[in-house]
Amino acid sequence: MGGFTINVLECKSVSKWYGDAAVLKSVDFDLAQNEIHAIVGENGAGKSTLVKIISGLVPVDVGTIKFEGSDRTFSNIREIQNSGVALIHQEPRLFPDLSVLENVCVDYQVRDGKSKRFNWKKAEGETKELLAQLGCSFSVHSPVKALSVADQQMVDMVSALRKKLKLLIVDEPTASLTPSEVARLFETIRKLNASGVAIIFIGHRLEEVLQLSDRITVLKDGEVVAVKKTSETTEDELIRLMVGRNISASSTDSKTSSGQTSLKVSNLESPGYVADVSFEVNRGEILGIGGLVGAGRSELLETIFGLRKRSAGEVISTKHGSIKKVKRAISSGIALVPEDRAHNGLFLNRSINENLVITNLKLTSRGGKRNFGKEREIGQELIEKFRVKLSSATQLVRELSGGNQQKVSLAKWLKQEIEILLIDEPSRGVDVGSKSEIHQFLNNSAKDGMSIIMVSSDMRELIELSHRIIVMRNGRIAGELSGSEISEEAVLRLASGLATAGKGH
Repeated sequence: MGGFTINVLECKSVSKWYGDAAVLKSVDFDLAQNEIHAIVGENGAGKSTLVKIISGLVPVDVGTIKFEGSDRTFSNIREIQNSGVALIHQEPRLFPDLSVLENVCVDYQVRDGKSKRFNWKKAEGETKELLAQLGCSFSVHSPVKALSVADQQMVDMVSALRKKLKLLIVDEPTASLTPSEVARLFETIRKLNASGVAIIFIGHRLEEVLQLSDRITVLKDGEVVAVKKTSETTEDELIRLMVGRNISASSTDSKTSSGQTSLKVSNLESPGYVADVSFEVNRGEILGIGGLVGAGRSELLETIFGLRKRSAGEVISTKHGSIKKVKRAISSGIALVPEDRAHNGLFLNRSINENLVITNLKLTSRGGKRNFGKEREIGQELIEKFRVKLSSATQLVRELSGGNQQKVSLAKWLKQEIEILLIDEPSRGVDVGSKSEIHQFLNNSAKDGMSIIMVSSDMRELIELSHRIIVMRNGRIAGELSGSEISEEAVLRLASGLATAGKGH
């Protein structure tokens, strides 16, 4: 990370409006050829809009963008790609039922000189060579849906590398990755950067940003509030710049619960996902569930809630009895906030208010008729309680930032008497400010007697919030940790099979 060379990209006074709302306000940003430049900020700060403008997906309203020294306006996706600019999204945008090779070549013309037919042999050879450069061992003939999220991101990168890549924009890539997959991804990014590819990296995990980047631009409310050399800043300083206030680390104060059991899970099985899982959770306890991607953590929550088929075992609420179906779970005061809020937690094309009242129709209707006044009243109460940032309660949920979508996904349950909350990846794709608020809510809810079962891949979150942690591996419980036993190393040893079952020692 030596001295920087000439700038590949220069943005001057870039501004963007959506209606009357200014999303970006006179933003200056530059990127050198041999630089990894991170952009951080709370959800809604303008990060995604800025990189969409840089990559040509969204037009700029005011300001100039120079790419390789020349003013550049892209007219379509093909022109963007041919210019050597690629955007890797948080969720890989691939065709799941097609092979790796078909995905890589879906918009690429590899032709024989005479016949003009597509040359599959040549395309396969080029793709294998690129995969080898990135250290990928999977077959070019594997269907994409069979790959992990990390490997799907590599397929995205191979697609970008087919052409002479000059600028790679990586948007929140680590949310669904294990620590080893993150390390592999960062190694790939560094290799690309060393070969002359300029990198823009967007991330919410500040420890990763500090580990990877050369410089950091901080956005707040659509404006640049600071540009820092990574070696000259800290996580605490970045948080203060991003949110305008200090945020203390979340932790359960006493790490104790009532000792009164609220839910018993006995010998629970779901074919192919969960095998012979048993545990109890107490009132006022946050029970963390750790493990690697694919260990069966999300599937366990879905099986408890009644969404996933159960082949054996019991779920018993000590207050309400046996739980088998979703309707019974909800009526017994059990709520589920899923990992994939976009597909399973929210109606993206409906309003914020409709999403907030969808689980509260008994409170807002009578005789099958909706009371719109009551809906607005309950919606506003929940919006204020969770400090959801919005332009109007009639705004579509898909227009909200990730952090505010997560708040809506959680808030919709809270007019009911929730006794047990199942929450999957509470801070996935969420900025540090929203993350702090969600953590505070979970801590306060536990203190008030709610039982919480939380799946998290964020090791710091898992350790700081949980009273106890059960670690899953291959659909089974590999071990349980509590008190002084809880550590990142202990969780990873159980998750990877390096420690024995029981207490993890």
